[in-house]
Amino acid sequence: MRKRVFISGVTGTMGSAGLSYLIKHLDKLDIVTLVRPTNKNKEMMNQYEEDIEIIWGDLVVYQDVKRALVNVDYILHVAAFVSPEADENPKLAYKINVGSMENILKAIEELKLCDVKLINIGTVAETGDRLPPIHWGRTGDPLKPSIFDYYATSKIEAERLVIESGLKYWVSLRQTGILHYGLLSIMKGIMFHQPLNNVLEWITEEDSGRLLCNLVIKDLDNDFYQKIYNIGGGESCRLNNYDFMTKILGGIGVTNIEKIFEPNWFATRNFHGQYYIDSDKLNDILDFRTESFDDFLVRLKENIKFPVYLLKFLPNIIIKDLIMKKISESESGPLAWVNNNETKKIDAFFDSKSKWLEIKGWKHFSIDYDYNQVLVLDHGYNEDKPIIEINIDDLREAAKFRGGSFLSKNYENKDFNKKLEWKCHFNHKFKASPNLILKGGHWCPVCAAPPWDYSKIAKHNPFFKQVWQND
Repeated sequence: MRKRVFISGVTGTMGSAGLSYLIKHLDKLDIVTLVRPTNKNKEMMNQYEEDIEIIWGDLVVYQDVKRALVNVDYILHVAAFVSPEADENPKLAYKINVGSMENILKAIEELKLCDVKLINIGTVAETGDRLPPIHWGRTGDPLKPSIFDYYATSKIEAERLVIESGLKYWVSLRQTGILHYGLLSIMKGIMFHQPLNNVLEWITEEDSGRLLCNLVIKDLDNDFYQKIYNIGGGESCRLNNYDFMTKILGGIGVTNIEKIFEPNWFATRNFHGQYYIDSDKLNDILDFRTESFDDFLVRLKENIKFPVYLLKFLPNIIIKDLIMKKISESESGPLAWVNNNETKKIDAFFDSKSKWLEIKGWKHFSIDYDYNQVLVLDHGYNEDKPIIEINIDDLREAAKFRGGSFLSKNYENKDFNKKLEWKCHFNHKFKASPNLILKGGHWCPVCAAPPWDYSKIAKHNPFFKQVWQND
């Protein structure tokens, strides 16, 4: 039986990788996508015109979305408006990231796609800053998008829509950082937002594409759906940022990053990233991992293009003063915030101007954490219980640990995906499914960032305090 698959975001990194794997199965798949009709996109999609159905339109236009979803069996929603552009234009971030999901869910309802399988691609940015010692994470941990990260806040809202959609078959997959050839060309201030001691469990674009394909071609059990998963490349893809920069730039001939950067060019907090306790779960089901970080480096060295490859011919002092420092001094760079006395940005990413002034040179810098030491966060209820055994006392216990209360008078295990009544410490009453709260890490939609009232929330929410007191 043929499957009709809709995939969005095919002009982006993960979406294009997914499409390249899906078209290998045209003997059993019909593929449709929705692409904005720009000259660049049209040129990029020329190679696929004979193999797939391309609808020229926009995800924020409902009729375009509805036309693309007619009779589909799978929806791989990969497209997103990402940082740093999303942070610079929050309204557009919400229009695209939340609006596209609203359009998809509306079309599913109107087209009566009762058995459609909706795959939402979320992001590691949803859980925000997880610096050591809380650098190991799993689904269900508190959501704490970093301050000014409108990409993350919009993706959290979109994910909430998916989890609470009432659909029979949905999953939300929180994607980590993707290793792709374009990494070396991201010469913007955001490259300095990530602290040197920050961690990420990366994944290659090839493995991400294989993951998307396997979601469709494998006959997955119903038990796979109605869950949130973390996407990660596993142990071989875990690095702190200092080692990441060393290896990536080493691939283009920069042998010592301390000769082209200064420690105080990098933020000391307020980015995102973690090592995953639970990323093996998704790989056990979809079997998508084939590459380590070092495997990617081999491919990267073979594909370095102009003008990036010129860096290996430049003296370190030129790279440092005329390239890297200028990037950190650009509009979104940490040095620009300091030079322009942008207090809110300085406080968010360094704690204060005085803390920034305390950052010394490389002689005083060291990474002395034991990254293998795992601190597992408390989710506030007995997680050893299967979902079917969770009862009303567990929900009350979880709500209390979040500083609030569970208001519904009754609960049965079949209600795990049903919207029930809760209240946060600030007396905001809201409806949410136990799945959203216990397994997704969401809580009160009124208190959700923005604004980022984290200190205020942490005073009354022991669950959230676990990820905020470290800052």
